Amino acid sequence: MLTQDAVLVLNKPKNMSSFLAVKLVKKILGAGKAGHMGTLDPLADGVLVIGLNKATKLFDKFLNSDKEYISIFKFGVETKTLDLDGEIIRTDNKVVSEEELKNVLKTFIGKQQQLPPVYSAKKINGKRACDMAREGKEVVLQPKEIEIYNLELLEKLEENTFKVKISCSSGTYVRAIVRDVAERLSTCGMTHAITRTKCGVLCIENSYTLEDLRAGNYKLIDINELTKE
Repeated sequence: MLTQDAVLVLNKPKNMSSFLAVKLVKKILGAGKAGHMGTLDPLADGVLVIGLNKATKLFDKFLNSDKEYISIFKFGVETKTLDLDGEIIRTDNKVVSEEELKNVLKTFIGKQQQLPPVYSAKKINGKRACDMAREGKEVVLQPKEIEIYNLELLEKLEENTFKVKISCSSGTYVRAIVRDVAERLSTCGMTHAITRTKCGVLCIENSYTLEDLRAGNYKLIDINELTKE
C-alpha cells in the first residue's frame, strides 16, 4: 500500500472521466486516498494532477493554478456540447483565413467575463450543469471573470481547422473560447481536440500514462517539494 503523501502528474487518456482516472490511479498505486486537482473533460487528454493521501489537501493550490492547452478549433460547425460528443445544431459556409483568425485571437488577450458552456461541470444548486442539460432542464449560468494570457495560432490543419495554443487562468473553458472566437468571426465553431499541457509548474513532458503506472515506470512528487516557499 502506498503511504507516501505525494502528487502524480497523469497524462489522462481521451474518452475517460477525471473521476475514473483517479479511481484507476488509486487502485494501481494502492493509495489510501486520491483526488484530482481540477476536472479535465472526458474527451480531453493531458495533464491531470492527482493528489495521493495527504496531498489531496493541495486541491486549492492546483485548482487555482494557471493552465496551458493545445486545442483544435473547427469553424463552420457547432454542436450542443461544443465538442465532438454532441449533436450538430448549426453549420455555416464561411471560410476563415489564418490572418483573420490571428487578428481575432489577439482581441481575446486579457481579463474578461466568460460564460461557461451549458455542458460543463459547473454546479447549480449542487447539481452539475451538464447533467441538468441532459435531463432537458433549463440551465442558466452566470459569466465568470477569467484571464487569457496568450492565444497563439500554431498551424492550419485544413480548411476551417486550426491548432491553437492557449495560456489562461484557472476556470477558463477552452470550448467557450472557441464558441466566442467563432462568434466574433461571424460564424460558429467547436473543438475537435483539447490537450492540457500544463497545470501550474507541472508539465505534460513530466507526466505518466496509466500504462506507465502499471509497469512501475513513474515518479511521484513528494508533498514537501510542492509546499516549499
